[in-house]
Amino acid sequence: MSTSEKNSTRTRGAQTGRVRATVDPGVCGFHADIVAEAESMRKVKLEITSDCAAIQKAADRLPEVNMLEETRAGLGQGQVYGALSECVRHVTCPIGSGILKACEAAAGLALPRDVSIKLERE
Repeated sequence: MSTSEKNSTRTRGAQTGRVRATVDPGVCGFHADIVAEAESMRKVKLEITSDCAAIQKAADRLPEVNMLEETRAGLGQGQVYGALSECVRHVTCPIGSGILKACEAAAGLALPRDVSIKLERE
């Protein structure tokens, strides 16, 4: 990264840090623990652990992401969903969203707040 990239208003000033997300995906029971640690908005290191073999396979492909590129990629696109689509067969698996939310908060692009989906039969 060049000095101008390091000092641009797009990459400085945000509070970056370390964020942990625990995702309960529902009936499968394969929880995921995600730790995102940002050095900048561009460089977020990931540690993802899960009892799900498919998620672990995808995690091996995601040691680090560039959150600025991820936010520009569009919904369902980018490095995170690319790795997941190669490994995970369950299309409604919420782990990808959890990974991106953790990275977003770690990179200082959003506040770390809980998200939820509540399902009820009517």
